[in-house]
Amino acid sequence: MNKSLNIIFIITGIISLAISISVFFEPNNIVLGGFSGIGIIMNRMLKVPVSVSNIVLNIPLFLVSYSILGKKYIFKSVLCTIGLSVALQAATLIPAFKGDITLVAVYGAVFDGIGVGLILRAMSSTGGVDLLAAVIHKRKPYLSLSAIIFVINAFIIMTGFFVFGAERALYAVISSFISGKVIDVVLDGFSFSKAAMIISEKSNEIADYIMKNMDRGVTSFIGKGMFTGAEREVLLCVFGNKETAVIKEIVRKFDSNAFVIVTDVTEVMGEGFSDIKSIN
Repeated sequence: MNKSLNIIFIITGIISLAISISVFFEPNNIVLGGFSGIGIIMNRMLKVPVSVSNIVLNIPLFLVSYSILGKKYIFKSVLCTIGLSVALQAATLIPAFKGDITLVAVYGAVFDGIGVGLILRAMSSTGGVDLLAAVIHKRKPYLSLSAIIFVINAFIIMTGFFVFGAERALYAVISSFISGKVIDVVLDGFSFSKAAMIISEKSNEIADYIMKNMDRGVTSFIGKGMFTGAEREVLLCVFGNKETAVIKEIVRKFDSNAFVIVTDVTEVMGEGFSDIKSIN
């Protein structure tokens, strides 16, 4: 990803995060999580502005994370943290939304998810739980970033439960869930493609028909059934989301006893799909 796009993602993400906190969460006492959530609690109890507590709380984490994530990553995170604090202070000029609490929970979560997702996509962090999650993900890459963030935030939300009450905490849980889903969408994109694995006695006929009539490529490889020990040809085909019904009908036409697995594909690069050079 080029540096200009990184900068755009980071700035947009910071603004989105600041709006979620200053316009939606803080005025309505919803502790979504993160160091900003701790900041909301501190603001209620100690009257410390979130913009200030955001920097103060992150300093120890930056020192601990330096050796794990490296100087370059931490440097960007420090800049993002400072940028977020500035944006939080500026966002106080925007009128707070104190309408329906459900709308607060939903829209605050959407802005939060967009902000976190864009910043993570730029390989950076605003510190706090995002940075802590990045450290854990670095060590355990098989763990989803959104899942890590959700678990850590759960503890912070529980603290909010004792400060602001059960109702606000329950709305915070809803917001956290929505935010996690939005983060996944921003990081991985919507699923516009499908992939099918087809095991059939008529694999040649099915593959020929798909390639000639749908203009889609088909890959064949040999699989072995562990129960029978028999080798079977397996077809792999990637196609557009709207072509799912057509693929199923083609397989049914040639072999009603075929075994078919259809799954979502987040991102496809190559001929007929996204140009690999344009992938961020």
